[in-house]
Amino acid sequence: MDVRAFNREKMQWLNAISLECEVNSTAFRVAYLIADHQNSVAGFAWPSLARLAGKVCLSNKSIQRAVGQLERLGWLEVERRRERSNRYRLRWPPGRAPAPRPTEGNDADKTVLVERQERLTGGDKTVRQSYLTKSLKTFSSRLGGGRQGTRFADQGKFEAEIIGRFGPGMIDVLEKLNEIDPRAVEQLCRRAKNGTLSRVDIAAAELTVAQNQ
Repeated sequence: MDVRAFNREKMQWLNAISLECEVNSTAFRVAYLIADHQNSVAGFAWPSLARLAGKVCLSNKSIQRAVGQLERLGWLEVERRRERSNRYRLRWPPGRAPAPRPTEGNDADKTVLVERQERLTGGDKTVRQSYLTKSLKTFSSRLGGGRQGTRFADQGKFEAEIIGRFGPGMIDVLEKLNEIDPRAVEQLCRRAKNGTLSRVDIAAAELTVAQNQ
């Protein structure tokens, strides 16, 4: 899917959930975090339960209850796998999906930047927020390792790049590596960003996964 359309659909989904009376605040926080992990190539998110719990400072049970609520209300599809991270897909309850946006000419959005959002005056630098490019920086920056501002904002983008470059088998490699050490996945993405990621790095990641199975 086109990244621009992918971002728009996620924001429509989050906006709709934020107005859903039956979704409590905890479930919305979990929904936001799962949406932030969605991979445009794979079509789903696969963060571990411990990763989700650690990022929003909740217990595993609280995460499970929140996921169950979203699933029960039709906002989330969950593929549960034994001794593996769940796979999460964003869904719309029956009759709730938004109608296609009308377009004007070839492009309806002519007043915003596709790749980034800049502040009009000095102060903040140009920011890219994972896939949620139109969300508030002060909200997304709190997601990450329990420390504000430490999250690698482009990680989702470069996870998709790694999968596209080294094949769909990398989906499982990244998923399992994330369960072993999320920092290792981040390091691969940082190398992809600065152009130093090589097949040797991928082989090392595959070996780490194989040794921990």
